[in-house]
Amino acid sequence: MVENEYGGKFEELRNKAEEVLRDKKESGKELGLEIDELIHELEVHQIELEMQNEDLIRIQIELEDSRRDYLELYDFAPVGYFTLDENGIIKIANLTGSDILGKPRKFIIKSAFILYVAPDYRKTLHSHFHQVMKTQLKKQCDIELISPDKTPLFVTLDTMAVLDEDGTFKEFRVVVTDNSERKKAEEKIEEFNNQLQSTINAIPDLMFEVDIEGRFYDYNSPSAGDLYVQPESFLGKTVSEVLPPEAAAKIMEALKEASEKGKHRGMIYQLTLPYGEKYFELSIAKKPVPKSKSHFIGLARDITKRKIAEQRINEALKEKEMLIKEIHHRVKNNLIVMSSLLNLQADYVEDKASYEMFMESKNRARSMALIHERLYQSTDLREIDFGEYIRSLSMDLYQAYVSNPELINLDMDLEPVNVDINTAIPCGLIINELVTNALKHAFPQNRNGTVNIKFHSKDENLILEVIDDGIGFSPDIDFKNTDSLGLKLINVLTDQIDGEIDLKVDDGTEFRISFPKVKFNG
Repeated sequence: MVENEYGGKFEELRNKAEEVLRDKKESGKELGLEIDELIHELEVHQIELEMQNEDLIRIQIELEDSRRDYLELYDFAPVGYFTLDENGIIKIANLTGSDILGKPRKFIIKSAFILYVAPDYRKTLHSHFHQVMKTQLKKQCDIELISPDKTPLFVTLDTMAVLDEDGTFKEFRVVVTDNSERKKAEEKIEEFNNQLQSTINAIPDLMFEVDIEGRFYDYNSPSAGDLYVQPESFLGKTVSEVLPPEAAAKIMEALKEASEKGKHRGMIYQLTLPYGEKYFELSIAKKPVPKSKSHFIGLARDITKRKIAEQRINEALKEKEMLIKEIHHRVKNNLIVMSSLLNLQADYVEDKASYEMFMESKNRARSMALIHERLYQSTDLREIDFGEYIRSLSMDLYQAYVSNPELINLDMDLEPVNVDINTAIPCGLIINELVTNALKHAFPQNRNGTVNIKFHSKDENLILEVIDDGIGFSPDIDFKNTDSLGLKLINVLTDQIDGEIDLKVDDGTEFRISFPKVKFNG
């Protein structure tokens, strides 16, 4: 019965379906169109989902790459990154951070950061964290860590507080920068600066820095007494505003030269300080630092003692010059007295040969007296113009021995050459002998003739020539080995000045004496 009941119902449902199908078949064309559109929409939607899926996959890959890049940048950053809880326990650390602490990352996680801090700096770290937590501002501090090799490891901490959504403290983010190399460099710089300051302090000179306008910027003085005015009175002012006009003008002149040539040395200026007159020698050099305006370093050395010593030496030299002049004057007078005495004594001699000996001795004394007279009158007490000396001596001898100037001529070709006293005296005696010999013996029996006297320099030597066109030197006489006092004197004196004698007797007599120049070492 039940089966028949359900069978009837299925039959009824089937009949209704077939009725609906008949209705649809009647409108089949419209139904087909709707199904095609629906299928098209489903296919488009499927493609859209596939494209979205591909984008999601691509974005996921990019996110994975970015995450990997971030982790690499985080781990291999040149600084250490740490995340600490409120008690300073390490929660997260990058590889650089573990390298700085000197332990693998897995061993430092969940350990206290303060364990890696040098004992002397743990109080500093505690205060630093407290300030960050209290102010919730980023803070920085320098501490020393305990390095694995026990060497000092100086780092800088940059710490900030991370807050929860409700504004309560959550954790610390800490960036650790290894400053060991910078610290070493700073220590070297500090050591160098200390050495430089020690060197500056050891310099006994006043040191200052000015610009091209002469404005003072800095100074270093070993003694406050070397300052013309107190520092507060001259720093920021120019030399023209601080120093007397003459000293300021000299310093500005030195600055100008230093600006053009890079440095200047040797400028001397004078200042009146509270305890007396002071002399300073100024040296200035351009400061090798690029600036919009050139700066210069100046050194002012106190040379007061040197100036006083120089003044005393100059006074002593003047006294010495006066004394030497007086000596030359007295020697000259004594030689003139001797010459006069010989002249007077000669008047009492009746023998002609003896008379001539007295007169020759008188002329020798006169030739030496003339040298001392020249030295006395000269501004240079070491040397005399020997050309002028020869002229004066020769004229004196000419007037003494030539009674008739129309018979004998005296020609002179003399170069103005300075000769020191040690050479002048023996040379003067040699000239006296040679000229006397020519005037007395070259022209007997009123014979006419000429005596030529030449004196000049050649290379490193001086050349003296006495030439006459008289009867000539007797070939039978060896002038280097003779009993004549005059010739003996010529030979001895020539050896004394390291000279050489040449004698020619063609058409008269020619004596040529060559001797080296003597340079005065004074």
